[in-house]
Amino acid sequence: MLPRLKLQVTANSKPLTIDFVVLGIVLLLGSGYVLLTPPVEEPAPQPDPQPDPQPETESFEAFGLDVELIDSAVVQTGSQELSPTISGPSWQAYEEDEVLTRAPAYFYEYTPELTFNVAANTTRDVPVELTTRLVREETITTDRGDEENETIDTNSRLLMYRQDTVTDGQVTNRRTFDVRDDLEGPAEAVAAEYPESITALNTSLRLTVDYRTEPINGTVYSGTVNVTPSLESNDDAYWLTGDQQVTISKTQTRIIEPAATNTSGGTGPTGPSEPVRGEPNMQLVALLAILGVVAVASGGAVGANAPRLDQEALRKEIAHNQYSEWISEGELLLDSDNEFVYVTSIEDLVNVGIDANKRVIYDPDLSVYTVSDGGVTYYYTTEPADLQRWAHL
Repeated sequence: MLPRLKLQVTANSKPLTIDFVVLGIVLLLGSGYVLLTPPVEEPAPQPDPQPDPQPETESFEAFGLDVELIDSAVVQTGSQELSPTISGPSWQAYEEDEVLTRAPAYFYEYTPELTFNVAANTTRDVPVELTTRLVREETITTDRGDEENETIDTNSRLLMYRQDTVTDGQVTNRRTFDVRDDLEGPAEAVAAEYPESITALNTSLRLTVDYRTEPINGTVYSGTVNVTPSLESNDDAYWLTGDQQVTISKTQTRIIEPAATNTSGGTGPTGPSEPVRGEPNMQLVALLAILGVVAVASGGAVGANAPRLDQEALRKEIAHNQYSEWISEGELLLDSDNEFVYVTSIEDLVNVGIDANKRVIYDPDLSVYTVSDGGVTYYYTTEPADLQRWAHL
């Protein structure tokens, strides 16, 4: 393979030299270009200026009030399991001193006293003045069957009155009554003044709470809330019906300032940024430079060494190598009885050997190739002078 390469280089030494030198110069110029013209990084596009965020508003509870009338009673006399006196299941046994709260019914025999607990819950840290009134309203009306009833007499009895200034968000007022003596007895005494056959007694409870706050963000809230349950009874028990709780809420609106933004650069539009010159790719610079030097050096080596090579000798070496499997080295002896036939190329001599089924003998001292077939010697030489010496011609 090497003789063939040498022959090609020698035969084309001039264009190869020029090509290598030109390639080396181009690579060196490319290396310089990469070094002197590093990439330019375009700046990221600047966003359009955004308008300043505007304040927002939200509603919040400035003041709240929850009022509840809670009924309870203490068992004064223990009991066994009780049969129902109003619709519903039987009642469990009561233990003495047991506190019943919001019971469906209270029995006169075991819980003759009823406690009204007025619980008021307000917004914490908001001072508020509360005035609590619990009133028993009694109305005497005519009882004429299908005809429209007419109010004959009304009476209001104040059961509870309290004034409180609440600062911690809650207050509870309570008062205990003997249901028959304090609540039902006076009403029945009033009703006794009228004929029972044509009149009727109607009673109800009214819980009224007046409120007035300290200024909240400059606003004072005041008003009244009402709860109107009914106290009903039969011969054995009493109970409360109707709503016993009321809730109010007062709201205000406040402004929420937007979160602070970075204003160091101003809020106006900014001009386009200048392109940024990056660093050159030094690895590519070095690679192109090395390849360029190698190409120029290769061109110089081809131009200097190719003329020293013998193309004819290289061709003979190539032919010898090509047919080496048919050639054996040896020393040729002259025999005057043989007939000598000259063959003009080693290729033809190898063909003779193949046809005669003979090996080609090569004498390196004489540079002669021969094939002996009977009395005929076929020969080829690469050195004519040696041929004359060999054949004594």
